[in-house]
Formats: sequence, C-alpha cells, structure tokens
Amino acid sequence: MRNLFPRSLAGQTILVLLIGLTVSHALSMLIYSGDRIEAITHLGGRHMAQRIGNIVRLLNETPPSWRSRVAAALDHPAFRVTLSRESQVLPTGEGGFRAALVRNFIEQELGGKSAPAVLVQYLEDRRAPALGTVSGTAGQMAGQMGAHMPMMMAGDMSAIAFMISVQLGDKSWVKIFSNIPDTGSFWSLTSLTSISLMVVAVILLSIWVVRRMTQPFRRFAAAAQILGKNIHAPPLNLEGPSEVTDAAKAFNDMQERLQRFVENRTRMLAAISHDLRTPITRLRLRAELAEDGEDRAKILTTLDEMEAMIASTMSFARDDADTEPARIVDLTALLESISDDFTDMGKNVELTAQAGILYECRPNAIKRALTNLIENAVNYGGNARIRLDTEGTGLVIIIDDDGPGIPPDRLDRVFDPFFRLEESRSAATGGIGLGLSVVQTIINAHGGEISIINRQDCGLRAVVKLPN
Repeated sequence: MRNLFPRSLAGQTILVLLIGLTVSHALSMLIYSGDRIEAITHLGGRHMAQRIGNIVRLLNETPPSWRSRVAAALDHPAFRVTLSRESQVLPTGEGGFRAALVRNFIEQELGGKSAPAVLVQYLEDRRAPALGTVSGTAGQMAGQMGAHMPMMMAGDMSAIAFMISVQLGDKSWVKIFSNIPDTGSFWSLTSLTSISLMVVAVILLSIWVVRRMTQPFRRFAAAAQILGKNIHAPPLNLEGPSEVTDAAKAFNDMQERLQRFVENRTRMLAAISHDLRTPITRLRLRAELAEDGEDRAKILTTLDEMEAMIASTMSFARDDADTEPARIVDLTALLESISDDFTDMGKNVELTAQAGILYECRPNAIKRALTNLIENAVNYGGNARIRLDTEGTGLVIIIDDDGPGIPPDRLDRVFDPFFRLEESRSAATGGIGLGLSVVQTIINAHGGEISIINRQDCGLRAVVKLPN
C-alpha cells in the first residue's frame, strides 16, 4: 500500500484533494438525493391524495347507476379508475414509507379518523397486480395497465406505481392505479457524470495549483545544485509569496556568507604566503653565505620544500575558489590528450572511450584533476588503464593501476589535506599531500563524486562520477 502512495509533494497533494473532495461531493449528492426523494414523494403524494379524494367524494354523491359511467370518464392511461364489489389490494405493509405516506395523505383528505377504509399497495416491480379474476371493467383495466407498464420500465415515464382501494359509502370499492414521480437511483448517469466532471476538474485545478506551489522548491533545488558547482552563481529572485521570498532571501544570505568565507580564507592564505616568503628569502641568502657545503645544501633543500608547500597550499586555495567559466568540451579528446602526453614520456597508459562524449565543465580544472589521478596511477601503480562510459544521465571515469594499493584502514583518509602514505615526509618521494584533496575539490565543484577503492586482485581503482 505504501508503494502506491505518491512520493512527490504534488502527487500527495492531488491525491488528498481528490479523495477528500470526491467523498465530500458524493456525501453531498447523497444528502441532496434523500431530501429530493422526500420532497417529491410529499408533493406527488399530496397531489395524488387530493385527486383520489375528489374522485371518492364525487362517486359517493353519484347514484350507483351512474358510477360506472363517471369512473369511465375519469379513467386515464396514467390514472386508472375502476369499480368492484371487493378490494383487490392486499393489506400489506409493502412499499415502506412511500405507501404509508400516500395512505396517510388520502386518509387526511377524506376526513382523518372518520375516513373510509384505504388500502395502498406499492408496485415495486412496476407490474400491475393480478386482476385477471375481475370481470368487465377490472379486466380492461388490467390490460391497459399491462400496456402502460412497459412505457414506464423503458424510461419513458419515471414514476413509482401504486394500487389504491378506497371503500365507498355503499361498501363497494373504487380501485385506482396511479403513480408519483420517481427520482431514480442515486447511481444514475447524471450523478456519475457529475462525480466524473468534479474529479476531472479537481485533477486539472490541483495540478495547476500544486505546480505553482512547488515551483519555488524546484527553484531552490536547482539553485542548490548550481551553488555546489559555482559559489558565485547569480542569487535567487525575490518574488512570490512572503514565505517564498523569505526563504529565497535566507538562501542568498547563506550564499553571500559562503563567498565571504572563501574569499577571506584565500586572502588569509595569500597573506601567510607573502609573510613566509620574506623570512624564507632571508634564510636562503644566509645559507648561500654559509661556508659548510653539506649544511648549506640541506638548508637549501629544506627551504625548497617550504616554498613548494606554500605554492601547493596557495594552489589548493585558488582551486577551491576557482571562477573559471564553464563550457562544453569533448571529454574523450581531453583524455586522449592527457594520455598522449604520458605516452610521450614513456609511461604505460591505455584509454578506452567512445568518441565525441561532450561535457560542460571548467576545462582546465577537470584536466588538472584527471592528470593528477593518472599521474598517481603511473607513479605508484606502474601503469594506468582509463575507461570513459556513460551511466544513466551522467558520466563515469575509471582509472585502474597494478600497484600495491592502499591499506584498507587508510582509504578513508586519502582525501585529507596534507595526508601522505609515504612516511619519510620527503617531497621528492611522497609529495606535499594535497593532490587528491585538489582532485576532490574540483570534482565536487562540478557536482560529481570521487572514490578510491582497492581492486580484488591487485592495484587501485579511482572512480569519478560526473552529472551530465
């Protein structure tokens, strides 16, 4: 059941509105139908009672020899009147409140408690009762009612039929077949059409309203994606309801604070670099004047490492705040260029990729990240096998080598700044420890992700996933 429930806010809102309004509409129609049935039954029953009362009073005042002629004159296809010595209507309680209501109306019309005997039979199956045993006028009435019933059953006349017997003053009976309007079944074509139109209207209106309500969320999601790739992206427009504008203003304030944080960090690193270069330069001059050649060489080597660390730190900070414009490049051609450069240096590099895979990125940053990964594979694994594939709506770049891999307990730390697997702390053998940190920063800035895993047989695998 949970799987059938929509996961999106739009789907959940539309479903709740649809169920609520449909149930409300159906209950309203049910209540209206009940009130309509009661009103029509009262109106039709009173009209029938008045007509029957007039007929009974007229027949009571008419001499017995003239009653058959008067009854024939009052006879009508929708209002059958006949005379008999005995009542042909069974004194049953069938017909529910309608039959009881009609009998009460007739009795009130004929004098209330002093009214003559009144019997009412509800013809639920829309067929005339068995009157074949009645001769003369009664038999004719049965035949006429038999012809009248198919018209009602075919829908030409929507009515509820009753057989009514009223005792006259001379103890004879007048039998009347009549009907009152029928409201029909609640599940009629009209009610089903009404519910269907309401459902269609609710769905269309809900889609329009919900799309307008959820549009700010889509804008926020898109802005968050862009902010993850470019911290200097344009701010959100402050438009829409007050809640939306407040949220957009808070998002813009957060973006502005992030920009200031990155800029302040970059300026701080630049200041530290500038301040360190001055004493390093003085130490280099003093080392040049030192008489001991071996000590002088060690000091100069240490100073070179310090300058390299400062340069790498500044480069890392610049990459984190890089504002290189993005453009569409041929990623396959870019990887081929990097592979050719390493091949020309005598390195073992293989590339497998489809031709003409285009990708929107900051070309210099992506080239630096991929070059760093391939260089690590070549330097520490002896070779690099590169594979570029499409994966869903994105791209995946896999770089394998045949080196010793990385201890499992240290895989989680390879992206930490200044972390090195090589313990000697020598820049010549282990680098500064910022290479993979720079790669992760660049990949994350493009909305992608990178992972380093050990292969099952041997070697290391770097997996780069980029959204397209």
